[in-house]
Amino acid sequence: MKDNETKLACFELRAQGKSLTSIADAVGVRRQTVANWLNEHVEEVENLKELALDELRETCRMTKQTRIERLSARLEQITAELETRDFSDVPTVKLVELELKTRAELAKEFAEPHIRSEQQLRDAKANRTAPLIAPELFPKGEATLLPEPEEENGNGRKRSRLAD
Repeated sequence: MKDNETKLACFELRAQGKSLTSIADAVGVRRQTVANWLNEHVEEVENLKELALDELRETCRMTKQTRIERLSARLEQITAELETRDFSDVPTVKLVELELKTRAELAKEFAEPHIRSEQQLRDAKANRTAPLIAPELFPKGEATLLPEPEEENGNGRKRSRLAD
């Protein structure tokens, strides 16, 4: 039996999208052995795929702040250039379109902040931590949220115990 390092290499190669044959060639085992290992460890391989995707997302993702900074800088450049242009020039129209598109894109990035007052924070916390049902509203035996189970009445029909 191959060691765990060989299996791990097999899982990592599969997570990278390699075929069974190429994995088998790389780790030096039969293709069927690779298939068996992968079938036994589906969750581990899926997890490795997700980790690799997460790493890729992290390297490709710009933060919201970075996007806002870049869009703001671009908008400043466009606005400065527009101030020097004569609006009868055709390329100016394209520049105006670019300015409008950039402003719209920048506006999407700015969501109104939802800053709460101290009282709103206390209320939100109280709502989050409050019990779902106030026990004082339902003294023992008087009420329940669950419906009573139904029983058969002998002729194949169901009836509630409360019907008695």
